[in-house]
Amino acid sequence: MKPYFNYIKSFLFLTFFVSSSIYSQQAWAPYERQLWVRPVFIHSEYDSAFLAGQKGKYDDNVRLAVANLALEYGITDRLTADLTLGFGKLGRHRVFNRYLGLQQTPDVPDKYGFMDTRFGLRYKILDEFDSKYRWMPTISLRVGGIKRGDYDRNPQSLGDGASGGEVNLYLAKDFGVWGLGSLGEFSYRKRENPVPDDILYYSAIYKRFFESLFLTVGLRGQVGQGGYAYADPRQQPPLNMVRYPQPSIYGINPYDLYVQNERPAWGRKEDFHNAEVGLSYSDSFGNFYTLFYSETIAGYNTARLKTVGFAATLPYNL
Repeated sequence: MKPYFNYIKSFLFLTFFVSSSIYSQQAWAPYERQLWVRPVFIHSEYDSAFLAGQKGKYDDNVRLAVANLALEYGITDRLTADLTLGFGKLGRHRVFNRYLGLQQTPDVPDKYGFMDTRFGLRYKILDEFDSKYRWMPTISLRVGGIKRGDYDRNPQSLGDGASGGEVNLYLAKDFGVWGLGSLGEFSYRKRENPVPDDILYYSAIYKRFFESLFLTVGLRGQVGQGGYAYADPRQQPPLNMVRYPQPSIYGINPYDLYVQNERPAWGRKEDFHNAEVGLSYSDSFGNFYTLFYSETIAGYNTARLKTVGFAATLPYNL
């Protein structure tokens, strides 16, 4: 049987995508010549992960800090342009250190890098506030692009490190009774090979208190549309129960070169499902402040993230 250390080595290449409702756009958008400025600050950490059908526990917490800035500008009352950029830090860690140091992974130093940049155009198909029907929701369609960041993708990562595009359908509805409302999203994202395509979803309800306080509870997730279960097929059961010989040619293992070049970790299928809760306050100037918490409750090849953060949406009329 392979030692547990050889099995958990696969966790070292786990990549993750930090997702929060604060990061993404919504069906509601700025009106013409209005600019929304949204700084976002988050702290995430995890000490375990979902690896295919298995669960793994680390010996150290992996910590992530990110500062993002999202800009949304109303070209018309229905057409909005957006840009989101950021900078992140992956904290120093050693995920495996056991038996008085006899089995351990290398100590990973602090790493810094620019996050993936998102940009796009969003069109408001239906506006509930312009409709004569009380049941009418707000529906917006967005088409956007992704420019990969400059972070190191090995061994842990601030993202998947791939450029691409996405189509997003956003829904929102203020029910007008008891301060209740709902938010929703359904998206499809395609990026450079070998990163697989993804379907993303978001569903939430909110409750307004005293006209200026909002409590939001929701679920957000990603469902990978391809990719492989393990970066190294030798780690997949029942092959992980077998000890393989290590043939080499002049000290080089051809199979290891194949895994490194043809099956990188960011080509694996990744699913995650996050529970989120946020508390927001709107002041008399229209500024919107949010404290939020998110936790991964289920997944496949993803970290069990716990995230806390703060965001502020600051509107300006130009």
